[in-house]
Amino acid sequence: MKLLLTTLAVVATLPLLLAQPGRCTKGTCLNGYGEYVFSNGDEYKGDFQSGKMHGQGILYYKNGDKYLGNWLHARREGRGRLIMINGDVYFGMFVQDRFQGDGELTFANGDRYEGQFKNGLFDGQGTMHYADGSQYVGRWSAGQRVGAGQMQLANGETLNGEWEADQYRAEWARVSYQGDTTSLRNCNANFCATGIGKYTYHDGTRFIGDFLDGKPEGTGMVYYKSGQRYEGQWRKDQPNGKGVMHYTDGKILGAIWENGTPAKRLFEEVSTERTNAVMIDYDPKVKIWAVVIGAARYSYMPVLRYTDDDAYQIYAFLKSPEGGALPDNQMRLLIDEDATRSNILYAMRSVFTRADENDVVLFYFSGHGIEGAFLPIDYDGNTNLIYHHEVRDMLMASRAKHKIVLADACHSGGLLALKTPNSLDLQKLYKAFETTKGGTALMMSSKGEEYSLEDGGLRSGVFSHFVIRGLKGEADQNGNGIVSIQELYNYVYRQVRRYTANVQTPTISGSYDPEMPISVVRRP
Repeated sequence: MKLLLTTLAVVATLPLLLAQPGRCTKGTCLNGYGEYVFSNGDEYKGDFQSGKMHGQGILYYKNGDKYLGNWLHARREGRGRLIMINGDVYFGMFVQDRFQGDGELTFANGDRYEGQFKNGLFDGQGTMHYADGSQYVGRWSAGQRVGAGQMQLANGETLNGEWEADQYRAEWARVSYQGDTTSLRNCNANFCATGIGKYTYHDGTRFIGDFLDGKPEGTGMVYYKSGQRYEGQWRKDQPNGKGVMHYTDGKILGAIWENGTPAKRLFEEVSTERTNAVMIDYDPKVKIWAVVIGAARYSYMPVLRYTDDDAYQIYAFLKSPEGGALPDNQMRLLIDEDATRSNILYAMRSVFTRADENDVVLFYFSGHGIEGAFLPIDYDGNTNLIYHHEVRDMLMASRAKHKIVLADACHSGGLLALKTPNSLDLQKLYKAFETTKGGTALMMSSKGEEYSLEDGGLRSGVFSHFVIRGLKGEADQNGNGIVSIQELYNYVYRQVRRYTANVQTPTISGSYDPEMPISVVRRP
């Protein structure tokens, strides 16, 4: 609130009659009505008591500001009006020279605040009427919007939700097109009057979302050739309405956009993670992209014995013909000291964003977890968590058809791993990805309140042990040579519950095709 701070600078210049020499030009300047000119050029007309401004009066500041209202022992106290030379006007309560209590502050730019003040700043319940016709009603603290509030936009749209540090905390990942993009119409090849489709502009910019009268318009997700990504409302071939822009330098800006320009900024942050531009690897063939994490040797948590081994087994499985024969450029393995928050998020971003609409992305995490978060190796007891919603947002940002998370961590979630033995089986696996609907599947090693167990006899996490056994064929319940996500979950659920005497309960959630393939069974 720069304007408010400028306004409050007047406080420091208030004259005290007995402290500053000047002259009384009219009446009595001790007790009663008088007019007094201070040596600094300020002029007061009003009531005095014991030689101080006290009662009602007007102070004309040399800089052009003017105060009209109540005084108490040479301080502005009670109801008054402050008219500032910059065009701002405050009318309301003063306490010890500061805006305090109910008041109204009108800014020169046309904005107007009505509500509660504390120490000269918006604080409490208040309403801001913006010059562009929009309005915010809600809580304020130290001049910033905080807590529950409602923003009524000039176009009639209403934003309800929580505000933090003057920023709107929306689920920005939800403002874009949601769903499987592989089956969408190609609106370059076909005229899309209305409905959902995808379109590529001449400069390489790709739009996925709503169409109106044959043009991209409505809610969409836009991938720029520069590597930037926009999610939100789109009209006239550019951002228009509520949306969020992800810049390649790490800045994320949520705003109300007008003709490609952020007219009203609602949310802004700069990611501390590395955010090099990543180009999508377009290929008509199905590709699998994987990030595998194994964190065992924590400094601020008990050391785990087998999480790194579990990660190596999953990695080796994915590299083998049984697991899809993934090349190095489609996988990242991070073990122990490499499994930091920064490295994990960068790996997910740089790998998963390369996937196109035919592909599969897989995230495997084995390590400690708490409710709502995975714990990377640099977790210090307070910071460097990887929140589940961050993983979800990474998946949302990927264009992949199939999104699978496998997590063997306390209070966690996850799911995926693959396999295949020879070229025929490998083709069978990838063909199965093509023929199923896709979606996002999250398979958890335990319920939110439960712990995930390691076992010395298995020399593995119990969940990971049965995941790997299930992927290698034990979960193939119908005997068709393909392990589906539902088959894998059913198998792991039974085995983990049995092995842990019902102490640990795997769960699965998400919107996915139950027949989504996870692995192909090796032939004899």
